[in-house]
Order: sequence, then structure tokens, then C-alpha cells
Amino acid sequence: MRADRDIACAVGATLRGLRRKRGLTQPMLADLVGISRGGLATYEAGQHIPHLVILMRLLVALGCSWESFGRSLKHSSSPLEGVRR
Repeated sequence: MRADRDIACAVGATLRGLRRKRGLTQPMLADLVGISRGGLATYEAGQHIPHLVILMRLLVALGCSWESFGRSLKHSSSPLEGVRR
């Protein structure tokens, strides 16, 4: 579905931005969270959406609250505005 792809891309772009802002490489963040670098790369590329537990671990490692992450998604330039909540 187009909406799922849009959400995956928005989540990935937001995670990538947060990671870069924190000065972390993909291998560094993946190691902190306990996932593979390849898995993280698929999330950042918008190919997959992380399971909730993995997403929460990513946010903790990035020092980002759930609320802040949600605001970042809402204000991203991705096409989430047409997605029903």
C-alpha cells in the first residue's frame, strides 16, 4: 500500500536524521540497539518499519522520546498528511 510505504519512508528518514544529528554511524547505532547494520539500513531506507520494541530501543539509544519522535514525523517533509490516523 502507498500509505504504508509513505510511513516507512518517513520513519526511516526521521531515524536517519536523528542518528546523524547524534553523530552515530549505522554500525554504532545498530550495536547499541542489538540489531544488524543491514537491518538498520532497511529501516532508514524505508524498506521496512521496525517492530515497536526495536523502534523504542532505537529511540532510547538516540535519546529521543516517543513524543519528540512523533512531532518529528508530523513535521517531516514526507507525505504523511494524507494518512488517516
